[in-house]
Amino acid sequence: MFFKPMIPIWLMACLCVVMLFFKRKGVFAYIRQIVIILLLFAINLRPMFPGEAVTTGEKRTNIKVLFVIDDTISMLAEDCRGTNTRLDELKKDCEYIVSELSGASFGIVSFHNSATILSPYTDNSEHIVNTISAMYPLEDFYARGSSLNTPRELTLEMLKHAREKENSKVILFFISDGEITDGSTLESYSELKSYADGGAVLGYGTKEGGHMHVQSFYDDEIVEIEDTSSYPYKPAVSKLDEGNLMSISGDVGIEYIHMTDRDKIAPVLEKIKDMETVVSTSEEIIKTKDIEGARETYYYFAISLLLLLGAEAVLAFVKRK
Repeated sequence: MFFKPMIPIWLMACLCVVMLFFKRKGVFAYIRQIVIILLLFAINLRPMFPGEAVTTGEKRTNIKVLFVIDDTISMLAEDCRGTNTRLDELKKDCEYIVSELSGASFGIVSFHNSATILSPYTDNSEHIVNTISAMYPLEDFYARGSSLNTPRELTLEMLKHAREKENSKVILFFISDGEITDGSTLESYSELKSYADGGAVLGYGTKEGGHMHVQSFYDDEIVEIEDTSSYPYKPAVSKLDEGNLMSISGDVGIEYIHMTDRDKIAPVLEKIKDMETVVSTSEEIIKTKDIEGARETYYYFAISLLLLLGAEAVLAFVKRK
């Protein structure tokens, strides 16, 4: 037998001792009170007997997915699926992609002033989701404008690394609003084409654009970002540039999708699933383990407690009459 208490045993013991101090009148009434307290203590312990072992499995596939995510301030524009920020919606979409491609390995590159590997390839999907959920742009004070050229070299390096594994299928999701604000000209991404087996360029935002709010650099207030290129300052507007995103998708040979709805990515994910195979090597990519089963017994005590409380209610009713 083993126990899985619902609240710490020491805390339940303290509560039971306190309940014993509220002594009821009459010997038999107090005995019933003690039995009720003991039953509560036993229920909290959740005593269990070992049950049959259950074998679980987790597949590992030949799919390697690289997320390249625009983490510039423009991704805070509030024009995605209503008035949600682009960043908030892409986080939900990435979580959906990770859940749909169960068994794949995932890596993350983010870019703003520079490109950074937030996570090397890993099959720990929870880590990937948590890392993407924690993303937030640089302070407006430090931001130097957007350039889609920033992640190109690091993306190429990560795709090459994924290709090193024999029989792997390399998938790229390039996620951005396509905006270039640092005066640069978009460079060709065609060198990536031979390393990407599938994926998509995902565009966020609208052509009309949206305003952005950030936490102030000087205090905790949420302030609207202003366009300081001319005076008087006006609220800055970030607009989706599909031309740049389509150029990247054409260079790499993957689809461009304007992510106005999460379901738009479903056909791409189905194509990726058609590529996948469960890797069977000496590394035991399919991992199985035995989990010890358990048989609950607390409900025996719970039934006894209910019967005793029912008897107490009947006795109280009879005494009142």
